Amino acid sequence: MNTYKVRLAALFAAVILIAGASAAAAAGMQKLVSVDWLARNLKAPNVVVLDVGAFTQYERGHIPGAVKAFGPWQTMNGEFVGFMMPKVKDLVRMLRSYGVNNNSHVILYDEGVTAQDTAKSARALWTLEALGHDKVAILDGGFAAWKQAKKSVSGEPVVPSPGNFRGRLIKSKLATMNEVKKALRSPGVVFVDDRLPEEDFGHEKKSYIKRFGHLPGSRLWPADFMTNAGIEFSPSFMRDMSELHQMAKGVGIPADKNAEIITYSNRGLQAAMGYFVLHDLLGYKNVKLFDGSILEAAADRSVPMKTNGWGYKRKM
Repeated sequence: MNTYKVRLAALFAAVILIAGASAAAAAGMQKLVSVDWLARNLKAPNVVVLDVGAFTQYERGHIPGAVKAFGPWQTMNGEFVGFMMPKVKDLVRMLRSYGVNNNSHVILYDEGVTAQDTAKSARALWTLEALGHDKVAILDGGFAAWKQAKKSVSGEPVVPSPGNFRGRLIKSKLATMNEVKKALRSPGVVFVDDRLPEEDFGHEKKSYIKRFGHLPGSRLWPADFMTNAGIEFSPSFMRDMSELHQMAKGVGIPADKNAEIITYSNRGLQAAMGYFVLHDLLGYKNVKLFDGSILEAAADRSVPMKTNGWGYKRKM
């Protein structure tokens, strides 16, 4: 082979390698980013870091440059059902106040101690995606992972310049009560209960939930099982992809990535974890979050609920 062909082959191989690395990097950073990635990209153009943890946590210390973004990510709706998605205009105003622009790559993080902490970031991510903004990711392990890695922490509040974010509701992300009632009559729709097993089984319930049990036919995949929170003092890191794939199969999620899936929990927080794992990590394309969740469903006596048995029964 002559020198020209050798150089051309080397150049072609380099291009393929760089393209592959770039694609892999993009895929890796797209929806779940590591502490090291964020540390390298804190000052990158268009990166906006939002602290969605507890209101008082931010004052004690936060990631440098992060904006306090406690919310509200959920609020009372017109029917006085609590913990629902706020009005689009209110969310747009809020996100602009956090410095979010249309081209912003938003990184969300929380306390990172429990799976319930991670659910806060998942709820914010779902909200942004429901507003049509897909350039959003979660910091794996949250603030606990950041501190464990001994990264710098700031006590200075950040006051961002107002952003120009514009959002519109993407209806394919959200399931309403009426849609859920219709879906319960459709054998092709998969419901996923992201609450604890004792709640799904109907042995326990939160005081604000009117009835015990689960939606008929639903698969049980508790949000608490989706992270490694607490294992050997681990922050709330998401479980490995291989584990998540295995769990999805084990709890009865169809292999078809086009399957229509609706996640729910008590008040739409844990359900956001189910949405995040199924849609953003495992690649299911048609995942909705039932915003009212069991809080709304249990209060409506026309909605059937089952107790003392698992919703999903695998065919033998």
